[in-house]
Amino acid sequence: MKGATTMSAKKWTILFVCLMLFSLLFIAGTNFIIDPYGYFGAKHGENYTMDENDYLREQKAEHIKYHAGDYDAYLVGGSKAGGIRSEKLSDLDGYRYYNCWLLSGNFEDYYLYSKFIIETAHPKKLLLHISTSEIAQFDREAKGDIYEVPAVISGESRVAETFKYLFKNLSVSYETVTDKETRYPVTKSGERNLSKYYNYYREHRDANEYYDHLMKEMVDAYLPRLTTGTKDKADLVNSNMDYLKNIKKLCDKNGVELQVFLGTLFVGEIVGYEGNSFYNWLAQMVEITGGLWCFNNFNDLMYNPFNYYNARHYYYEMGDLMIDRMSGKETGHNDFGIYLTNDNIAEEISRRKRETDKLRDYYKETGTIPFSGYDEANNITKDSIYWREG
Repeated sequence: MKGATTMSAKKWTILFVCLMLFSLLFIAGTNFIIDPYGYFGAKHGENYTMDENDYLREQKAEHIKYHAGDYDAYLVGGSKAGGIRSEKLSDLDGYRYYNCWLLSGNFEDYYLYSKFIIETAHPKKLLLHISTSEIAQFDREAKGDIYEVPAVISGESRVAETFKYLFKNLSVSYETVTDKETRYPVTKSGERNLSKYYNYYREHRDANEYYDHLMKEMVDAYLPRLTTGTKDKADLVNSNMDYLKNIKKLCDKNGVELQVFLGTLFVGEIVGYEGNSFYNWLAQMVEITGGLWCFNNFNDLMYNPFNYYNARHYYYEMGDLMIDRMSGKETGHNDFGIYLTNDNIAEEISRRKRETDKLRDYYKETGTIPFSGYDEANNITKDSIYWREG
């Protein structure tokens, strides 16, 4: 009887182990086939069906690794930089560019990707796009898996990373299979696909409706800072600048040209950052680089919401215009962007303070900020080829 009981226990143990192995294989197989994050499809960097909800950081790293010979130069930046067309970047210097924008990028990310690009692709030039939101938060990885730096960049275990994605909760795969939303894959040369935003734009040209749907919620969070002021970000500024210095050293050591610029901001976002920490941050960047283009300056175009697809991101037209300005082309928008040096940074900071004071007075009187309409001259996206083709 005792032997029978022992045999029965062994059978149950074997059955339990088999069920566990089957469950693990089922989970791993399902996650591998459905690939909810695009992790496995990103290998070799040739999956161009991935969109901004996928693990693009992995795809971009793999693309750079296997297609380095296709490019001479690389744009590195946060999600705002996704609105710059790689083809247009060639107007700067004739180089072939890849747009390596990163969702919610930060200075540590920029350093790690710059290091990877220099060591892997041996580029002639790095173009670093600063979004300004980097001054608000340093570490973004806590936001989710698609914000993490992949092992191919960080040098951590690829085996551990693979197991992590094989054994993700199956609810993510289920949501992927049942998701009926239209996908907007990024282009082969890296830039963000803005079709869904242009599609909305095409049907909505009332300034209040457009602003209320795409801008208001984000802007309302920034507006109180006009009266309360912005928080001190000295520690964050110092961390940012340490990484910028390291990027500069990397480029100098490897004979890579480095060009830095700050992307354009909608007036509703710009009010969220103006303050001593930002001014210190800006002055240090100018000192480290020796000079840079700043397009988040106060200018006429920043007051028109139709130049932006939400309060934090600009359309292709604004990206094109930044390249034209940096290329020295006549654009008819001479107040858009300013080239900052150690000689004019103090004057620019003083001007910014005066413009912020004007916005503060307007906000106190009206409870909002001024913005322009669709038909006004400062809307450069009106009748553009991008929204007509979107």
